Amino acid sequence: MRRIITVGTLALLLALCGCTPSLQLQVERPPNWNTAGMRRIAVMPFENSFSGGQDIANHLTQDAISRLTGTGHFTIISAAEVDRLRRSGESLANHVDAVLTGRVMNIQQSGVQSHTTQLKNKDGSTSTYTIYTLEVALEVSYSLERTRDGSLLGTTSRTATAKDTQGDPGRLKSVSQLLRQCNVLRGLVGNMAPHTVKETRMLMNEKTGDKVLREQMKSAAAHVTQRSYKAALDAYMKIYEETNSFAAAYNASMMLEALRNTRAALDLMHRAAQSTGNPTAQNEIARLNKQLQNQETLETEHRGAVRPIEKTTAYALNEAQSHLPSNARVWIINNSATERELASAVIDNMTAMFMNAGITIVDREHTQLIERELRQQFSGSVGDNDILKAGKLAGANTIIIIAVSGVGSMRRLQMRILDVERGVPLLQSGTDSNWEL
Repeated sequence: MRRIITVGTLALLLALCGCTPSLQLQVERPPNWNTAGMRRIAVMPFENSFSGGQDIANHLTQDAISRLTGTGHFTIISAAEVDRLRRSGESLANHVDAVLTGRVMNIQQSGVQSHTTQLKNKDGSTSTYTIYTLEVALEVSYSLERTRDGSLLGTTSRTATAKDTQGDPGRLKSVSQLLRQCNVLRGLVGNMAPHTVKETRMLMNEKTGDKVLREQMKSAAAHVTQRSYKAALDAYMKIYEETNSFAAAYNASMMLEALRNTRAALDLMHRAAQSTGNPTAQNEIARLNKQLQNQETLETEHRGAVRPIEKTTAYALNEAQSHLPSNARVWIINNSATERELASAVIDNMTAMFMNAGITIVDREHTQLIERELRQQFSGSVGDNDILKAGKLAGANTIIIIAVSGVGSMRRLQMRILDVERGVPLLQSGTDSNWEL
């Protein structure tokens, strides 16, 4: 007769035998590479230098796109769009944050191997069996490059194998099929995006000879087996408060972590370190501190992170608002000799923000005509005197002049605010990191 053991019965059995259950936690980790603020990733076709390897190169390209899309963290820019931007001479950094490239480094195959064995049958006779095996190995390298300055964010190489075993050689999978089974991109998401890993933790047994205390710990462990982490926390905390048991404090800290309160878990470990002097507490404190650092990195650099253009535009908006007169009628002009497309993107963002804040923006169709006439008269950027004259024609009393200077990592947003009526500057942007693009 088949006996069915319920979760409750299993918990009771574990408690009676003195076994301490393990705990599986889902732990969030930041990416291994510094991809903070990056959202638009271009995946270029994987390169291949091996005969017959183009099929697996194409597969790896699609596999990389699928994995990164599945994170929900990135917008994937096609290789065709990257090629178009490069042909047109547009700045790739205005449209793509980073580019992923990869290469098939090596392909090996064993050829069909056979192994013959003899087995005795029940009647004493012998049967001969032949097993056929085909094995492949695939080595791939890939790297991620920041478009803004060409810096390498990370690079790695992976080798994976796959094999098939059959009694009939005609039923063996093809080399191409086996190469697709080689999971060489298994670490891609962990390198580039926030991800979750499973960690198995063993709860701590009470090792004293106090039978009552040990029974209390067994009872608390039963709650863990039933995944009643709040009940287990209450039970372990009660034991710790009454007996100063480090094992109870250790397990209670783990319950707090399972309940996603890492800060409270760390505080409890500090308290247990002082009250018990157990050296294990210091290891837990270091681990929990690292976990809190990871959580902070996820919040500040990934979930809440914004791209440089968005951050700088918001900063420029705040600076502009603090210098505008109360009756401002604003004309925002693109006076950038280079990177005019990027300057236009900043102006579009600022215009929308100003309008949402209730600040008057002069008629854009009218000012765009004036701006075009100015640029036809002058090569490069336009002087302040001509801009002030045009501002009066446009009906503005305040002009914000936007330009972009530098290239790559030295690229900065330049912003000047002019009082049209007095012809004096109200603000000149600086060169610190707040203005980086």
